[in-house]
Amino acid sequence: MNSRTFLWIEDRKEKAGFIFWKRLLQQLCPDIKVESKTNNSELVKAVRNLKDTENRYIIVLDNSFDNLQVALEQK
Repeated sequence: MNSRTFLWIEDRKEKAGFIFWKRLLQQLCPDIKVESKTNNSELVKAVRNLKDTENRYIIVLDNSFDNLQVALEQK
């Protein structure tokens, strides 16, 4: 089985952050699959529940200076 690379982002699919990453990676790294986790809480849950050891995951978080939840999760 071939391993895949995923980029997980907390923005919903219609938000600018998701659209930015999706379009950028389509041009630079089309093999990376961009997936929305809808919000920070769902992204954190997905990371905590991740059992997959075959694939690679890139996790994109908001800048923590304006997002207390992300700052706490990073610690």
